[in-house]
Amino acid sequence: MKTSNIALVAGLVTGMGLSATAWSGAKIAVDDNISVTVGARVQALAIRTDKDLDGDGDYEKDNDFRVRRARLLVKTQLQDNLTFFIQTEASDDEGGTGSDMRVIDSWVNYKFDNWLQLYAGQHMAPASRQALTASNKMMAIDRPGNNTKNLTWGARTMSGFNTATFGPSNDSAISGRNAVRDVGMSLFGAGELGEGVHLKYYAGMFDGVQKSSAAEDNLRYTARVQLNLMDDEAAFWNSSTYLGKKKTVGFGLSYDVQDKVQDATLVDENTGDLVGDGDYTYWSIDAFADLPLGPGALTLEAAYSDLDLGSATQQSVQSQGNGWYLQTGFYINQWQPWVEFEAWDSDSANGAGSYDMFRVGVNYYIQGHNANFKLGLEKLNSDQNITAEEDSLTSLVFGIYTNF
Repeated sequence: MKTSNIALVAGLVTGMGLSATAWSGAKIAVDDNISVTVGARVQALAIRTDKDLDGDGDYEKDNDFRVRRARLLVKTQLQDNLTFFIQTEASDDEGGTGSDMRVIDSWVNYKFDNWLQLYAGQHMAPASRQALTASNKMMAIDRPGNNTKNLTWGARTMSGFNTATFGPSNDSAISGRNAVRDVGMSLFGAGELGEGVHLKYYAGMFDGVQKSSAAEDNLRYTARVQLNLMDDEAAFWNSSTYLGKKKTVGFGLSYDVQDKVQDATLVDENTGDLVGDGDYTYWSIDAFADLPLGPGALTLEAAYSDLDLGSATQQSVQSQGNGWYLQTGFYINQWQPWVEFEAWDSDSANGAGSYDMFRVGVNYYIQGHNANFKLGLEKLNSDQNITAEEDSLTSLVFGIYTNF
């Protein structure tokens, strides 16, 4: 049965004609109007990191191999202005003996005009520039650790190049039911305001997280606006480096809000009353530049973000606060050394959840963003101890990144 199915697919591909698309993948023309584009993405990592393996409070070195992403992508175009998209992701099963596939993207796009498009279904909320950066086009191995402070990722911090949660930041307990995506509708548009001046916007409403006991159905509202000078970034998704293929400077602002994502349980020490409202507010401002410089290209990206959880719990105080990141790299002759700095200042009185992080690495591009090697070193310093004896965390990652 499996052999015949494979043969059938091969026959369809051969009979319909196969051609490359701008976003990689293979395009199958069904007729003059309908086409199907299929692709895949695999990111395999070797990780060496600090971990308290025996529970004595001191670190030992932990070596691990992980498939960071394993995805199948299918986009179907029904007519010029109507497409739908499905993307799957591999996730480890509970027994640790294999992986199960789940759907992380499933949306429909209707294009009324370049300035007005509708995305409906399960897709990424436009909470920040990095949230909208394609996972196969990240420069510093993965997204900054504090990018996961928005609601999509549960208002937490990720360490080990986003392979683990930084413990003190994960106690807000407001992760949604759709990991790394949300279900809703977004308006999106992009175009040129004048010569060398480009604008794009996002405005969405989503299910978000609804863990409050209040009998209310509060939606999540997210908006973003981005202005680019010189070349545009007209696509829904951004890149964190264009490898010398663009000359652009961009500025963005995002705002993300939802009422009563959780109950107020923080007790006022003086009155004994419950305080806080359990509301969620996150905003981010960012700047980006990708410019030719001498024999290569310089990439710069920086952002500042602020998270307010309404002080719903003491643990939320450890998660909420404000932070920033800065990353830069230089691309030359298929090589790209890069460096990243980031920090988060939590609202906790004892500094729990606050940290600073340094990352440095180098990428080698075999075939641009479709095939490359990445090597990175990360050092996280926590304001409070992570274990009984340790207040910092060092991780070394080597990855092979492929995309088709």
